[in-house]
Amino acid sequence: MTNYAAVNNPVRQRVVVPVLQQSSESTLSVDGLFGRLQTVVATTRKTHPELTDYHLHDVALRMEEGELQAVLDFRK
Repeated sequence: MTNYAAVNNPVRQRVVVPVLQQSSESTLSVDGLFGRLQTVVATTRKTHPELTDYHLHDVALRMEEGELQAVLDFRK
């Protein structure tokens, strides 16, 4: 998974990650979405070791150019 965008702040870190590509299945159950978000958060934590001291504070979802993205807000 690529296309990560991070905003750095000593107390807050925001990472934008893709959840579903436009070419993916267009319907997704709530359980499927939660499962996918858990995977995305775990992958983000592995690829961003600087988030070790942060907890996940909020998740926002947005559509951008046909791609579902998660904005992960980590805070200390």
